[in-house]
Amino acid sequence: MLTRLAHVVHRRRGRFVALWVVLTVFGVFATSRVSNRWFESFSIPGYSAYETNQKALKTFGTGEQAPLVAVFHSAGDVTKENLAPAIEKAAAVNPGSRVSSYFDTKSKIYVSRDGHTTFAEIYPPGQNTFSTTPHLDAVRAALQANAPPGVQAHLTGLLPLYDATSGGGTGPSVLTEALIGGVGALVILMFVFGTLPQSRSRSPLRSPRSSTRSRSCGF
Repeated sequence: MLTRLAHVVHRRRGRFVALWVVLTVFGVFATSRVSNRWFESFSIPGYSAYETNQKALKTFGTGEQAPLVAVFHSAGDVTKENLAPAIEKAAAVNPGSRVSSYFDTKSKIYVSRDGHTTFAEIYPPGQNTFSTTPHLDAVRAALQANAPPGVQAHLTGLLPLYDATSGGGTGPSVLTEALIGGVGALVILMFVFGTLPQSRSRSPLRSPRSSTRSRSCGF
């Protein structure tokens, strides 16, 4: 049965290749459409952390996304440095962001024991989705450009770490990967069905009768 199926497919290879092209084009079109119809949610209703986060979201308008963490390091007492402009400029990249730091709360929880390092949390507005991109490069540039002389400024947090491990978001998109996969599949089909110029010689699929006749003629 498989031999008969192989002969049928080989005789109608043009139609099968055309069908594969149509399916590839449809798959590319569907991929570009389905991403806008996903429902993304990371919420766990009923848990205390979720309920508290919802109260903060209702009160301040932010908190759905993980915070961007700005880290500052100085050779001296970092609390004596004027870091407020750097934090404000970084938060302004995403209008509506909420900031929490030592300079807002005067709490030592934001400062290391030796007093050389402090951090600030910047909560961008908007929903937490797979496609969330709160302008990480611009936030990082604002921090470093407005940090006082002698103070090192870095940006970390869930989204910056994910962005760094994924190559900074410069990898191929789903659409590009689908196109590459489709072209590769077509090349394989061309080789299998003998539709490339170097494969247009006599078909390797031969019936058992012809093979038997050719062998018998050799004796």
